[in-house]
Amino acid sequence: MKTFDNEWIFQVFEDHPSFFTKRMFGGLAVYLFGRMMMVLVEPTRTGRWNWHGVLICTDTAQQPGIIEEFPELAPHDILKKWLYIDSRHESFELTMERVTKAIARDDQRFGIRPQPRKERVGSRSRRQKP
Repeated sequence: MKTFDNEWIFQVFEDHPSFFTKRMFGGLAVYLFGRMMMVLVEPTRTGRWNWHGVLICTDTAQQPGIIEEFPELAPHDILKKWLYIDSRHESFELTMERVTKAIARDDQRFGIRPQPRKERVGSRSRRQKP
């Protein structure tokens, strides 16, 4: 299984009972407190994207307050609904240490609740026995 360069970032969460990771769109999503908090991204082999850093999941309404506290974060160029920091940023490690501490305290500005999956027409769970 592929490992990501920046997996050290979520070591602070590893002992929390709600912590888990999930592969998503070539990245590694980090969940805590029932919310997707961040996605580690690296360039894809297919060239789909060349990002190397961390997407911070948040509502757009929360972005100004987060950016005020963490000015190294900025809306992603393409995924504007989330904030981003490139791993080549001179303050990358320090910023991510501070961000993960805020997330570990369950700072409500961070994270998005996963949307329930829509059931497909004709799926087993929707079929009713006569």
